[in-house]
Amino acid sequence: MALTLERTQGAGKREDLADILANVDAHDTIVSSTCKKGSKPGNTLMSHVCDSYSAAVSTGTVDGVDVGASDYQDGSANRALVQNYVQIFRRSVRVSTLAQEISNIAGVGSGGELANSIAKAVVEIKRDIELSILSSNDARLDDGSDSYLTKGLATWISTSGGSVLQVPSAFRTPTGSIETTATTADITDVTVQNVLSSIFGQTGSTKNYVMPVGRTLRRAFTDRLTGTRSVTDASNQIAATQVRTFSPQKGKTVSMSVDTFDGDFGILSLANSNFLPAATDGYVLDMSGLELRYGSLPSVTKLPNAGGGEARMIEAIAALIVYNPLSHGKFDLGS
Repeated sequence: MALTLERTQGAGKREDLADILANVDAHDTIVSSTCKKGSKPGNTLMSHVCDSYSAAVSTGTVDGVDVGASDYQDGSANRALVQNYVQIFRRSVRVSTLAQEISNIAGVGSGGELANSIAKAVVEIKRDIELSILSSNDARLDDGSDSYLTKGLATWISTSGGSVLQVPSAFRTPTGSIETTATTADITDVTVQNVLSSIFGQTGSTKNYVMPVGRTLRRAFTDRLTGTRSVTDASNQIAATQVRTFSPQKGKTVSMSVDTFDGDFGILSLANSNFLPAATDGYVLDMSGLELRYGSLPSVTKLPNAGGGEARMIEAIAALIVYNPLSHGKFDLGS
């Protein structure tokens, strides 16, 4: 546990410094902030049921024929159990007596160094949760040595569904919904449309999706989807060239960003993220199909002070629930 000592704070003590302590956090926690908050977990193992409709048929029914034994359908035949574990997120801080009671640190405020440390730790917990749910972590059982881990989105949205609490095969994300062959240098609107088309093929719904993207993939959306590129005909010959154009507003502003992709099978709202496994990654998320279940929201617990200074533990317990992995997609591109 880190200890904030009076002697370590000399650079921030009031001398000629402005009374401002700037903590810049540009890493927005877009997914954990917009996820639905589910009911409190009743166990360390979260379970829910996925279901799907039987295939549509067009064969018709012969007039006057009675229902036979073979005609009955099992309404539960397509159900499968999907599971994930909770995860404990913890930060701890301690502040020496002099740092808390005597030192007058620029910008810390009346709450002192302890209050400042707690406030920072709460934000850091939120960032830890965001990193975990966007990660490629597989579910993991606490065995007394390794902690519980909640399965991250990169594993939920995969053809394998992880290896621990593995997603049932009928509900694993198909290859068409996961783009791995393109690179950030050659991604096109067709690449994006194909992913959306595959998701539609699974769900039959055209939706608005949130798409957290790494910085390299975000640049590719802007550079490739609005830039100069060749359009080929059926014989793979260049038929036309699309050239980037600029339309400055009042001659002062040039727009060079793609924030929304409106496709045939859905709309993507791009959101920059620094918490994806790679800067070339992006997830196509139906936010109505995601849920964070908090065993406890971030809370502060006072720890014993044996003379070394006031200490606090900041802790949260949460689990990521993905209703149906077929409803989501992923870009896992090369650079």
